[in-house]
Amino acid sequence: MALTIGIPRETLAGEKRVATVPEVVEKLIKLGFKVAVESGAGDAANCSDDSYRAAGAEIIQGAPALWATSDIVFKIGVPTTAEV
Repeated sequence: MALTIGIPRETLAGEKRVATVPEVVEKLIKLGFKVAVESGAGDAANCSDDSYRAAGAEIIQGAPALWATSDIVFKIGVPTTAEV
């Protein structure tokens, strides 16, 4: 059973980065992972939901659903207590 890597939207004010880009998502999937991206997570970094979807990621609506379905989370900033 493949582990799911979750990519949430960053919550730190002014943060424009995203933990991974669609090109890396393709590589992670080739390694056997599933990848889920929170809708809008890459917007500030010019990575659209469609580009993640084309790379093979599942787009998840809302942070709670993403965190609940992820085995591993890639994130730039430290997770907040609420996120954990």
